[in-house]
Amino acid sequence: MNKPLLNVNQLSVGYENKNERISILQHVTFSVAKGEIVGIVGESGCGKSLTSLSIMGLLGEPLRVQTGTIDFNGTDLTRLGKKELNRIRGKEISMIFQEPMTSLNPVFTVGDQISESMITHLGLGNKEALARTVHLLKMVGIPSPEQRVHEYPHQLSGGMRQRVMIAMALACDPLLLIADEPTTALDVTIQAQILELLLDVQRKNDMSLIFITHDLGVLSKMADRVMVMYGGRVIESAPMKQLYDNPLHPYTQGLWKAIPGSAKGQRRLYNIPGTVPDPRDDIRGCRFASRCQFAEPRCREAEPPLLKTEEGREIACFLYDK
Repeated sequence: MNKPLLNVNQLSVGYENKNERISILQHVTFSVAKGEIVGIVGESGCGKSLTSLSIMGLLGEPLRVQTGTIDFNGTDLTRLGKKELNRIRGKEISMIFQEPMTSLNPVFTVGDQISESMITHLGLGNKEALARTVHLLKMVGIPSPEQRVHEYPHQLSGGMRQRVMIAMALACDPLLLIADEPTTALDVTIQAQILELLLDVQRKNDMSLIFITHDLGVLSKMADRVMVMYGGRVIESAPMKQLYDNPLHPYTQGLWKAIPGSAKGQRRLYNIPGTVPDPRDDIRGCRFASRCQFAEPRCREAEPPLLKTEEGREIACFLYDK
């Protein structure tokens, strides 16, 4: 594998509450190589989006990085100030957000919004930036880009707005693109087109991609490697094929079974019993123990460490603590 472009090490993120430290992300560790697609999967509230916002330096108050480092291309992003982060954000690291209608500014044309980062980061003039914007809209499959460049977000369909977000993220040819559930609100046909577009752009640019989703079925078509998160922790990490063929953690097994049609003869959609724990709760041991059919007494007493297997996989479960 190539040298990591991004290396997140022991990242904890949270806030202070009446002199008590609340950690929502806990000791998250992973890396992304140049040209690699890493998927992050888990239920809502598991820490997927918070991980991406930490990398982008977009944590809102009162959240802050409590411990750990985010090394991007040799620079620890947690040590940078706002100005330094702004030089990297949008140029070397870009992000596609989950809902384009709340991310796009309704009072500016899509052309102005895409051009802005090229004018800021690449020093292009307005005419050059507009020409490149038309090229980007054409590249992401928007028809009549010369016309669309002068339109406003509300004049476009949901699929087109998401394509605009992709064009905006690619404007400065970033080294790393983070896609946070970019197809959630789209119908199945448009979803497939957006996924194919992302894969095509990633291959052509040899770009690193972090793809965040709650859908393992989508990731099976996208990712080289998958990181499964639960309760603010990484609980399993493996190459996509290994995870597809043999999920190890009980939670990952539950996610696979919840995919429609994944189990032969399955009449009812499987659901994992219970709910994701609240980070404010004082939980001892494994955060999945209350929902796990294999839980032992020690699972409720100690947090299982993230262990490396002989196959190079990582798993946080006492079932594999040999």
